[in-house]
Order: sequence, then structure tokens, then C-alpha cells
Amino acid sequence: MLKNNRKFAFPVVALAAALAVMFLVSCGKGPSVDPKEREEEQKRQAALASATEAAANYFSELGNTLTARGYGGISDGELCVVDGFYFVYEENAPKNISEEEYGRLLSENPVIKNIIFLIPDGAGFGSYDYANAYKTKYARTAVDGTVDGIKDTESTYMGTTLTTNRIEGMTVNSLYLDRFMIAHADTSMTHMAGHSATDSAAAGTALLCGNKTDYTMVGMKADFSPVANILEASRLDGKSTGFVTTKCLVDATPSAGTVHVMRRPDQDSCAYQEDASHQLLNSLIDVELCYGSDGGYVKAALKYNDKLIVNDDRAANHGYTVVTDLQSLENAVKSGSKKLFSKFQLNYAEMIDGGKNLSKTNYNMGTNAWNTDYQGHHILYDVDAEAGKDLTLMDLAKAALEVLDKNIANPNGFCLVIEGGAIDNAAEQRYVKEAVGDYLAFDEVFGYCVNYAMKRGDTIVVACPDHDSGGFYNPATQSEAPNKGNKAGKAYTDIDTLCAALHDGLIADNTVVGGAATGHSPQDVPVWLYAPEPVRAKILSLLSLPADASAEKVRTGNFYDGSVFNDEYKINNSDIAAAVVEAARVTKLDIATEKLFVPVYDNNDPEKYSYGTYDEETEVFTFSNGAKVTRNCRTFTDANGSEQTISCGLPIYITNPAAYHYEDGSDKTEKKGKACAVFYVPEEVFQKLGLDVG
Repeated sequence: MLKNNRKFAFPVVALAAALAVMFLVSCGKGPSVDPKEREEEQKRQAALASATEAAANYFSELGNTLTARGYGGISDGELCVVDGFYFVYEENAPKNISEEEYGRLLSENPVIKNIIFLIPDGAGFGSYDYANAYKTKYARTAVDGTVDGIKDTESTYMGTTLTTNRIEGMTVNSLYLDRFMIAHADTSMTHMAGHSATDSAAAGTALLCGNKTDYTMVGMKADFSPVANILEASRLDGKSTGFVTTKCLVDATPSAGTVHVMRRPDQDSCAYQEDASHQLLNSLIDVELCYGSDGGYVKAALKYNDKLIVNDDRAANHGYTVVTDLQSLENAVKSGSKKLFSKFQLNYAEMIDGGKNLSKTNYNMGTNAWNTDYQGHHILYDVDAEAGKDLTLMDLAKAALEVLDKNIANPNGFCLVIEGGAIDNAAEQRYVKEAVGDYLAFDEVFGYCVNYAMKRGDTIVVACPDHDSGGFYNPATQSEAPNKGNKAGKAYTDIDTLCAALHDGLIADNTVVGGAATGHSPQDVPVWLYAPEPVRAKILSLLSLPADASAEKVRTGNFYDGSVFNDEYKINNSDIAAAVVEAARVTKLDIATEKLFVPVYDNNDPEKYSYGTYDEETEVFTFSNGAKVTRNCRTFTDANGSEQTISCGLPIYITNPAAYHYEDGSDKTEKKGKACAVFYVPEEVFQKLGLDVG
């Protein structure tokens, strides 16, 4: 039975009808029935009356909840089940309906519990087309649904198995992604001065927080104030959450979904990592799987083997099961762990000594460790990974889903973000084999997530790159771009020849092919969506997209240099999160921002707020009534000195980046705009202290 302490305050038609029937039967004025049947009917009517009252309470509370989340209350058509009785909300009351009618109505208006948001970093249309061409060519030779993967050496292939049947009941002879494309997204930032393309920090903030922002800012608006992300909004609603990335948690995209800081390039600053570390470990994210703790952003001047600021050293004290390799990850999942944190540690000793000990086996690079892509940035490229031994994105995604779905099994559902981060590292340099391999691996993870969602019927799967990298050209048109490097020479003059070379292992590591940029490009990126059909239709409507959205409608042509986009299917990357949140009826992102970030102190204008004072040395804010909250801490003391806990959100102090210093004692940052030093606390603190906001 649904439990709720709040009594139903409006007429209950079904309850009155049930009581009338019971009265007629008990008075003998109804039709003549067998005494046993009469007794059973009386029991059923009593149970119905009780269930109807519980349903009324449920709908009343649902209305309150939806209002608090920004949706204006309950409307007709809401459904619930109580003790085997089925109800629909109609004309301000619960109406008892048949199981068949309930099933029909539910199919027309599915209730979403789970959100899976996938981000293939740097994965624009150019690398997408290379990967799609490869999969399409070799899907024709698939045996029992298994497609030949890219060959790396004489005896090794990419680590992730390629398939045509990962989605049950569907055979897909191209990328799974190709079946689910709905739009192309503009990735531009709030301010473009000096930058023709976005960075991952601003783009990640647009995707996960629903706000376009300035270059290098994560979880922040362009006005330097924090903005809630989709994971935080989900936690406000009681959902479990997780973040999976093939890179590190202080990298740009993961930071945009987990922390709020001014300037992402400071991530190799100890102060930055100290701040981000506390935010990460106190955020209540259930699953945090990444590679490296501080990302392995090894610079020549930094001695990372001496560094003490390592997230995973603290994770166990925050209730996490810390996993160190693929085997320990699998063991933790099987043992029922409900909180995971990774310590897939880098071998600092190899990396610090000028990179002289680096090898392809461990790091997939030469000796220029400080200036080029190196494996310290991310897990092994999929073409270098050995299945069952080395971590792959699929291993991480499966583990996260298993923990969230089965080990935790939260009745409120979950929100999981999955980043295929290494695509970007390869695509930025236009390393064709590595970029295509990781794109194909990401596609398999997307297919796995869609298959999971299809079987459940209550899950949205959305995917969008943060930006394009490399701007890969069609080999046939590379001769038209003589200034774009193509170290593979002109041997691959068509895509079929290039795919064959990938398949046969004829392309060496780090082979560069022609493209529009070394780094990020400003071209729009593809958007993909799976959801139960009525929910998909709602999301398309919220995004102002035509109902017939598909890959064929989004663009014509291929590759960076051949794509012609249809503007009917164009959206802003910052619109995606808001549409998904609304379709799932999660707390709206602007409401979540208001609830999680109440400014109480501005160091530049101490008289601006009258809530209390902040001590920058102790990092403690003291309210006027004596209550104390500490930066990045989940507990606080009330006016009587009693400790209380914040259920969602953290007190944070957004400071100017010039406050960050490096462990060699230098200050390598520059002020970004106006000085900023504002302390924020969640609205919940005010509620528990009995104080008014504003």
C-alpha cells in the first residue's frame, strides 16, 4: 500500500460509490447473492476504499512534488497502483480502472525513472563517418552478430567486441548511433572572442547544466555564479547518480557534471584539485569511475609522485569501495557494492623521468610526454586494449549500470553520465586508427544502454559530443586541402581503401589523416536519442524538432567537408538537458540552482548580504544566529552547536582563479574578468535553521 501521512482534501467519488454499494448489500436491498460471495465482495469493497484513500494521498503529494520541481502541479492522466487496484487521476480525484486500461494509459504516457546521458568527447561528423563506414563495410561479414574489429598489430585487435545484434530484436549493419540521430547541435559559447571553437569545459557545462558559458568555466554561468547540473537535479529528487569517464574526474567534461569552479585549465594546480576533490567526494555521487585521480596531467615542473592530493586516498573514508583494476571492479560489483570509486592509478615513476620509460604497451606514445597525447590522459585506446585484461569504456559502463540498477535498486531511479573521453585525444591529433577505434567502442556502449532502456521502458538515453575535433576529411577530397597535414600520404584516396587498411592492420599508430583543424573545430555535432515513443515525441517537441527527425533528415553529404545541415533539425547544445529533465519530470535546472546555491557572503562587497560572516582561513561561514557551515562539508552546526547533515548540495566558495597556486610555488593563472569570491549554501540549511532566504 502507498503510504502517506497527508489526508486527501477533496471529494473522493470512488470512495463514496464503494460505500454506497456496501450499504445496499448489507441492507439486503441489492441483488440476492451467496453469503460467501457477499462477504468477499464486502472485503473487496473495503480494500478498494482503503486503496482509493491511499491513491488520493499519493496524487495529492505528487501534485505538491511537481509544483516544487517547477511543473505547476498535477494534471489528469496520472497513474498509480495500490494493493492491486489501478487508478487514474481524473477531475480532481482518483478513478479506479481495470488493469488493461491502466496498461493502455501507461503505454501512452510512460513514467521515466532513469536517465543515461552519453558524451563522446570531440566526436564530430568527420570521425563519425569514418567509424560508420568501417562498421558498415565489415558488418556484411559478421558471424553470429560479431563484426571484425580494427587490427592493431599482427595478433591484436581492438578490445571492445563489435556487434550487429547488441540491441535485442534488431540487426544493425552500421553504427547503432545512426538509427537514433535526431538533430545537429550548435556548440558555440556565450563569448567567442579569441576562440573559434568551444573548449570542453564550456561545452560540458552547456550539455550537463543547460547553460552556455564562457571559455574554460565548469559548472558556472558566464556571470561567475554556479549553475546546477543534471546529476544534482536528480539527487534533489532522490535518484542515485553516477559518472563514468575514460579520462579523469578533474578533466573538463567530468568537472562540468560534478563540480563548480572558475577556471578548468588550473586543474594541475594543487589548490584546484584540493577544492575539486572535496566537492567530488562530498557530492553523494554513488559511482565515480575514471582513470587516474588527478588526471595525470604531468608537467615537467611538477613532481606528481610526491603529490599528496589524491582523491582516491580519501574515497574509502567516504564510504566508497575503491577499485584498482578490472578484476577488482568486477569483484566489487559482484559483491554488491553500492558506492564505487576508481583508483586506476598512473605509473608516475615512468612518466616523470622525461618520459624515457614510456612504452606503447602502457602509454601508446613516444617520449615527448609533456607536449603530445599520452596515455596518462585516459585509459588505453581501444585498439591497444586487451579484452578481459585492460579497462574499456564498456567495462566501466556495465559496472556502473549494474551498481545503479541492481546493487542500489533505488525506487526513484538513477541518472548516469558516461563519457567516451579518449576519442577527443585521438581526434584532436587526427590519429585515424585510434579515433575510429574509440568511436566504434563508444557506439557499442550506446547500443548496450539502448538495449537496457528498451527492455525497461522507463529510461531515456541521450548522447551528444561536446564539440568536434580534427574535422576529418573524406580521403577523396584531401587533395583539395593541401595545407591540412596527411602523414599517411596520399595512399588512402577513398574511404573504402582506408577502412580496408584499418581492418588489415596496415595503419601504424598515430597515423595522421587530413582534417580541418588540429584541435577543436566549430562545426555542429550530432545528437542521438532513445526514449519510449511518447517520451521521444515530447522531447522532440520540447526541442522544437520535427517529429520525423532522423539521420537522413539532419544532413546530407558526409564528413566535415561534405556535410550540409538542415536547419529544421538544428538545436543549441544547452537545450538538451532541459528537455530531458522535463520529459523525466526531474527538478528543473533553474529551480535546482536556486535550491542549491544561495549566496550568503561576497568578499568584494561584505555588506551585500546580512546573513553572517566568512573566515577565509578556517573556511567557516557563521550565520548571525551562531550556526556554522564549512566550505565543501556535508555537516554543519546549528545555533545550539548540534550537528546536522545536508542531504543534497554543498556549501561552496567560488573564488577568483588567481587564488590557485602550483606546488612549485608559482602562480601561473591570470585573473579572468572581475574578481570573484562568493560563498554559497544550499537552501536546505536555511530550512533546517528556521531562517528565511532573502
